[in-house]
Amino acid sequence: MDESGFEHETIRPYGYALIGKPCIDRYNWQGKKRTNVIGALYERVLFALDYFEKNINGDVFYHWCKYTLIPSLKTKCVIVMDNASFHKRVQKLLNRHGHRLLFLPPYSPDLNPIEKKWAQAKFLRQGWMEN
Repeated sequence: MDESGFEHETIRPYGYALIGKPCIDRYNWQGKKRTNVIGALYERVLFALDYFEKNINGDVFYHWCKYTLIPSLKTKCVIVMDNASFHKRVQKLLNRHGHRLLFLPPYSPDLNPIEKKWAQAKFLRQGWMEN
């Protein structure tokens, strides 16, 4: 399981300018809007997806686990997640429902298969936004 964010606007890697003039534009990094998503991956399929127009914090994540993830799990599972500080808060909740947690080593997104799904989704979205 993991969370990710999708910018409402994409950044263009190219632009147009008059001959001899640099191509410069401004981007407001503080004013950016994004949709955040939490999801889980089982046998290479994303499920239990929820979308949020606010930042994902411990409360949001806890409620997602309680009301979306746990009802979606049909059997007892080993749940793999990264070491985000608010992930530890759900350990007791998931254990009470018979699930085990496995935390990945710090800074190891390459060990979390859902990271590849998020990258794939962002790549597809970028192409869709440009067309």
